[in-house]
Amino acid sequence: MREPGSGRKKAAAKFVVCSFFGIFMFFVRIDIGGMKSIPVDHLIAWMKSWLKDSYLYLILAASVCSIVLRLIKREFRNAADILLFLTTVCGSLVCLAVLLGIGGEAVREAGSFAVDATGNILCAIFAASLFIPFLTEYGLVEAAGMLFRPFMRKVFLTPGSSAVIGVSAFLGNYSMGHILARQRYEEGSFTEKESVIIALGFSTCSVGLMINLADYLDLMQYWSAYVACILLITFGVTAIVSRIPPISRKKETYRKGTPPRLEKEIRISPGEIWRTGVETAAEAPGFFRALVNILLRTAPVVCGIAGTSMAVITFGMLAAAKTDLYRWIGWLVRPVLMLAGGGMEETAAVSSAIGAGLLEPVLTGILCGGQEISLRLRWAAGIVPYTAIVFFAGFIPSVCSSRIPCTVWEMVILWAERTVLSAVLAVLSGWALFG
Repeated sequence: MREPGSGRKKAAAKFVVCSFFGIFMFFVRIDIGGMKSIPVDHLIAWMKSWLKDSYLYLILAASVCSIVLRLIKREFRNAADILLFLTTVCGSLVCLAVLLGIGGEAVREAGSFAVDATGNILCAIFAASLFIPFLTEYGLVEAAGMLFRPFMRKVFLTPGSSAVIGVSAFLGNYSMGHILARQRYEEGSFTEKESVIIALGFSTCSVGLMINLADYLDLMQYWSAYVACILLITFGVTAIVSRIPPISRKKETYRKGTPPRLEKEIRISPGEIWRTGVETAAEAPGFFRALVNILLRTAPVVCGIAGTSMAVITFGMLAAAKTDLYRWIGWLVRPVLMLAGGGMEETAAVSSAIGAGLLEPVLTGILCGGQEISLRLRWAAGIVPYTAIVFFAGFIPSVCSSRIPCTVWEMVILWAERTVLSAVLAVLSGWALFG
């Protein structure tokens, strides 16, 4: 016969053990084979070495699967869905061009580079997704959300309950934040303005991308400080842009025809935070069930990213080689980056790479990787694409597909605002950390 309270003790143990294991996997650096990094990064490195020769075939297969799934489900509700489908098709055609050795030399060369970059991205996303449930499923997100709840209305102009969505979107991926923000808007829990702040203020890329950027820019040795700065800068910039156009001009009204569901004030205490974490852990699935669930959610995402990344990275590399597009966009942050103290040439290279982040954040790391760039500039290049949040290859189509009330033009303006503010804070944090 089960003793009274044994279920609660089991839930408390699950909350503590799973949360600490998740923290260990993503934030504690260990030495394996002379390489000191977080455990997830060691797993990613092993996957890369094991799968590298098969990247092209895996990416092509994943892209074709994505195309077939979209055709079967008929996911063509709006222009964003159609654009994503066409981008995936283009990515598949690039794979075929590389595989068969057809097409122009420039396209094949850029495509070959895109194969390596896309394969690395997919390895990072897949490996990170295996352990994300330990951060998101067993009470850590809810406990952290409860901890931040008293500050949400004052700092970010959103309801206290949005803290859970903000934390889970930051730790998970942007699509999660978009879906949850739209859901709360439709049910009357968020106003139009509040849903936009959550969807475009906390819904960052996956942790896998963060690891990718750090790897490309040789920042893994500063991983804990890197994550902390990204967290603080993301939230700090969100607090600022929530008070200026275009977000400040969003309506503070609830969805038409939906009765508002105003949240009740609750008293926050250490005991309440602990209880929230334990209760969430009690309702959470077992590890293997959580693993199956995350794999089922991750597989379509990985398939979709495979084709779009191939197309976007190929186009991005061609644009970098054949045009001055990124150089002109990069002028937005070049004056700020000059404060990092690097030379004119490397400052220009980093500002152009950050400009490429509007298309795809990982392009910043790709364009900077392997170059002789000072640590403070690499630091800024690793932070700004992540904290700027908005980009065309995935994020903007996801916002459009989720029907978040924000136009593409408004998102481009928001990217510019976040990029400049992030660059300022990234440069300041670089000076503070590295002198």
